[in-house]
Amino acid sequence: MYPVAEKLPNELERATFVEALALIGTDQQDEFYAFCEIGKLLSGFSETMVSLIDSSHQCIISGISPDPDVDRSWPVEQSLCQHVIGEIKPTIVYDLSDHPIFSKHPRVKSGEMKGSYCGFPIRTSDNLVLGTYCLGNDEPQNISEEVISAIDKMVTKLGAYIQRQSQIQKDTSAKLLLGLKEIQNLNSEISLNDLICIIEFRNGINLNDQDLQALKNLQLVSDNGRLTNKGALALEKLQLYDQSFKSKNLDFADSLKDFDALFEDL
Repeated sequence: MYPVAEKLPNELERATFVEALALIGTDQQDEFYAFCEIGKLLSGFSETMVSLIDSSHQCIISGISPDPDVDRSWPVEQSLCQHVIGEIKPTIVYDLSDHPIFSKHPRVKSGEMKGSYCGFPIRTSDNLVLGTYCLGNDEPQNISEEVISAIDKMVTKLGAYIQRQSQIQKDTSAKLLLGLKEIQNLNSEISLNDLICIIEFRNGINLNDQDLQALKNLQLVSDNGRLTNKGALALEKLQLYDQSFKSKNLDFADSLKDFDALFEDL
């Protein structure tokens, strides 16, 4: 029987973080294309994939895997990667049929899955395991320590990239939520469609007469078709744009140093 790996000590925190990424079940082929191709080029292996593992499933978000389910996911207990995410170092297997654990996998025993396999845990900077970066080759193939080290460093970058994207998503969501609350406080009569229209108006998109009139009725747009002060305030409340300069209290005692400080956040 194929053994099931023990859960990690921080499994709840780990799985919660992965699920919050909202990537499980999505196709991110283009997003992670470069990572997949670099791994194949460095190793000479024929297959590579980036996958995430939540509390119950492993899901491929980019790359190729042998005969995945329609949604590119399967129960984690059926995966090779469940045994990879608990390891500190990459799992390098020259021949799956000779591995003490992987050789017991039903698809390895049947011959459907064969050859070499390399699994690299994808981690955040605070050591949460998100999933795995895997390489596969239908025929057993050696891989040098130098290549393993290079790919491992790349996977560290991959973990940092996913973590950074997660933080950007959180920050954007927080700004959007705060902006919507501010808009509601500004004028509870502004509807979702009105918000869409004022943003489209700001972006130079021509509105139909009905939507334009609705903005005029709310005094967000003037009768001559220009953004009003109230409309500008509404856009400001939405926090759609980052500030180029942050307020600083500088006395310019050191003019060169203080002048540079004004631009340090650009």
